[in-house]
Amino acid sequence: MRRLLAKDWLIGLLAAGLAAAPAVSQPAASEEGPGPLAPRDECTGLPGYAEFHQRLERAITLRDADALIALTDRNVTLDFGGGSGVEELRKRLDGGAYNSWRDLAEAVRLGCGIGKGAAQGPDYIAFPWYFTKTFGGEVFETVIVTGVDVPLRFAPAEDARVIERISWDWALVRYDDQYVDGPEEPDQQTGYQAVITQDGAAGYIADHALRSIVDYRIAVNRVDGKWTITAFVAGD
Repeated sequence: MRRLLAKDWLIGLLAAGLAAAPAVSQPAASEEGPGPLAPRDECTGLPGYAEFHQRLERAITLRDADALIALTDRNVTLDFGGGSGVEELRKRLDGGAYNSWRDLAEAVRLGCGIGKGAAQGPDYIAFPWYFTKTFGGEVFETVIVTGVDVPLRFAPAEDARVIERISWDWALVRYDDQYVDGPEEPDQQTGYQAVITQDGAAGYIADHALRSIVDYRIAVNRVDGKWTITAFVAGD
């Protein structure tokens, strides 16, 4: 019963995700680079975390499915359409439309955040670290600029004028302005996304420097005293 209640709570938490909220405040933990959302690890010092993190990184590096599953709840949530369970996770690690090893590695690379507030509770952590925070606008419009001095350009082209540079911060996608010559067509895709920054500057940023706020994340709960992966999901 305890596990079922925890799973229902987790799905509600992940579905709520990162609703519209004020800009993220600076956490107390040290940053790994410039910018308010630069990778960092807030979880260092939590009882049992160092061992969990080491085992998780080793499992991902070696692509060791058994080692990963040993850290995972047997009813792990994998999507919002009913996908769940460690056997389904095993199938997704290497096959089909999924590239779960890569997505796991990327989430862990961005650091661990500690859950705060009544909705998350003290026994909840997540990768990337910023998923435990509230910031941005509508979740499907909010993107993270994943780099230092990333250029915001006047037009969707590598040689376009640079309006400003952004380091590890969030922006909003301007869906109405994604395609400069009309509705979306395959030959009109530019490799850039139209965005607007927090200070109101509008321009274009290269796709490779942006990550959706609802991209893959790993939710981890302390279950019976052990840190356990309870969800690995994308979307909202």
